[in-house]
Amino acid sequence: MTAIELKPGVPFCDPAELNRIGRQQGLCLAIAQAAVFDEICQAVSLHPDQEAAELQVYRQRYNITTPEGQARYLRNKGWSEEDLGYFATKSARINQFKQRVFQQEVEVHFLDRKLDFDQVTYSLIRVTDENLAFELHQRLLEQEASFEDLAATYSEGSERQSGGSIGPVPLSLAHEAVVQKLRTSQPGELLEPFFLVNIWLIIRLDAWRGARLEEAQREEILEDLFNQWLNQRVLQLLAGQRPNPLPLHLLSEATELIP
Repeated sequence: MTAIELKPGVPFCDPAELNRIGRQQGLCLAIAQAAVFDEICQAVSLHPDQEAAELQVYRQRYNITTPEGQARYLRNKGWSEEDLGYFATKSARINQFKQRVFQQEVEVHFLDRKLDFDQVTYSLIRVTDENLAFELHQRLLEQEASFEDLAATYSEGSERQSGGSIGPVPLSLAHEAVVQKLRTSQPGELLEPFFLVNIWLIIRLDAWRGARLEEAQREEILEDLFNQWLNQRVLQLLAGQRPNPLPLHLLSEATELIP
């Protein structure tokens, strides 16, 4: 029976024993994740110049810049030179995989979730009495009192503590009816009172900051898409299923050098 090795060349246990250890010590999730990462690294090839650059950076980071130092480092780790190359380039390979496979989905995902990214600031008064709602609205129109004072005095929600001010918050956190009102309003516009569920609302849109797909946001979405894919693939492995093959047609250009 094939022996499992922890240190190259030194038998540790047989596969059945390793399976038992993995299950009983809760290592199956980590092994499944490692298997997916390894699958990616085996499928993505780096340009030789980039591979050499990544290896150089790794050597400098861990102060293994001499042949003797590298030999000592490998001996302490129980690695081969091939293992060293793998660890030195792993992040770059995974990053290229993310870029090649999910880059085209980023903008679609951003547009689908734009309400989660748009930031809105608005003022709110909530009262149960309809007549009071219209009276307060009229006082605001005639500038007899400030929104902040009326909210602090009459509003029946938690916004009373902030003078009615809400935000900036993601637009998606508001009730759907409130979202529709705000989306058709202009900053500074005071809306007529309207009834929602069991209370009357007076709303004024103060500011709207529409999200733009900037680089930081793009990277965050890219990471989310990759993690969703990774988690799904790991769950398939844990369920004993065979995941779909990697999209090799999207990885065929991965040997280009990325500056």
